[in-house]
Amino acid sequence: MVLIAVGLTLFVLRTAFRVALLRETDQLLREDATEIELAAMAMHPDIEAIHAEITRHTESHRHRGLFVQLFDINEKPIWTSRGAGKDPLPQRPHLKKNGLFSADSYRSLDKDMEGEAAQSFHGFRVGSDLHLVEEDVRDLTWLMVASMGIVVLLVPVGAYLVAVRATRPVAEIIDTTLKMRPQKLEERFPVRGTGDELDRLSETINGFLDRIAKFLRSNREFVANAAHELRSPLAAIGAAAELALSRDRSSTEYKEVLSDISDKCEHFRVLVNQLLIIAEAEGGPALVAEKVCLTDIVVKSLGMFRDVAEHKEIELEAHIGRSVMVEGYSRLVQQLVNNLLDNAIKYTPEHGQIKINLAREWDKVILKVEDDGVGISSGDLPHVFDRFFRSDRSRQREGDQPGGFGLGLSICKAVVESMGGTISVGQRSPRGSVFTVRWPAPSEAVLSNKQ
Repeated sequence: MVLIAVGLTLFVLRTAFRVALLRETDQLLREDATEIELAAMAMHPDIEAIHAEITRHTESHRHRGLFVQLFDINEKPIWTSRGAGKDPLPQRPHLKKNGLFSADSYRSLDKDMEGEAAQSFHGFRVGSDLHLVEEDVRDLTWLMVASMGIVVLLVPVGAYLVAVRATRPVAEIIDTTLKMRPQKLEERFPVRGTGDELDRLSETINGFLDRIAKFLRSNREFVANAAHELRSPLAAIGAAAELALSRDRSSTEYKEVLSDISDKCEHFRVLVNQLLIIAEAEGGPALVAEKVCLTDIVVKSLGMFRDVAEHKEIELEAHIGRSVMVEGYSRLVQQLVNNLLDNAIKYTPEHGQIKINLAREWDKVILKVEDDGVGISSGDLPHVFDRFFRSDRSRQREGDQPGGFGLGLSICKAVVESMGGTISVGQRSPRGSVFTVRWPAPSEAVLSNKQ
């Protein structure tokens, strides 16, 4: 296809070049005719002077093969300059007067004489040999043929080099892909800095690999932390059982050991349930989203925690919009709200205050839980949603506050993100923390379809 396109292009260029040369020749013939006519009109009736001027003009343009022929009233040639060639020229009566024509290897212009000079000769013909035009066209043709030959030779070579250069990044991507292993994702695709589609593809895949590597690191840390949390209770259970079996004991002693083992099993149950909630939230696509009335869920959670808050003399202040809806998973959303309220009550001192605000603002549903508790240090703020993270471990070891596994806020983040929302935490002035959850508000069409 490339060769055909090149061939057609060269043919069109050759034709256009020949047409341009003919137009230039025609323009020169018109100028010659004008000079001859003006000379004849100026020198009439001196015929010899006219012949001499025409001869001088044709001789000065001999390189063009210029000639002039004069005709009488009967359209018969009465005088012809040198350069007309040996072949007889076409008879004037058979041609259109005052027009251009081509005959054999000549290009000619016939013109009627004007003024008094027409008494001596009725018309004249000025012509030019086309050998210069044909030589130029022939030279161009040979140049094009040579160029075509070079193209025929170079196109395969150039195509091969271009193909090699174009496919080299693809080959590098393939080689890099073959080297990758799930356990080691440090390899990245090369980016040449050209900004083309292959670079964009490499950058996109590199970004995807970064997210995968981050996810795998997070999972490894998660497994390691879970194993750490399970190891201590398991060791305690094993030690208690071995101690109980080391010798015969009274029923009271056995009951104490079994009670301790039961407490450790409850510890396991809570931890496993929280891990299952995170796994379920992160597997959001496997769940079936439904219309959820967030107002009802918040009211239910407030009812659950009101006694605990009253026991600590904590004021619960709620500003809840009516029938605020989201699209999600009701059981997980209930767990989310419970965790936020539990976290706020846990770290709010006696006689403190907790504010809950729920409203729809334009295309967002916003839930805020604010407390005036001990707050979160600026160094811990970026990590509060990390799994197994505990902000003030020293205080928890002292037993001043109930401890946990560090999964409550991780569950909140997993639930919110599974519903396409975001959760953030900030400092509250003068003290305390504020957790803000934002969901995309469902459209009315979505709500009506869910009903």
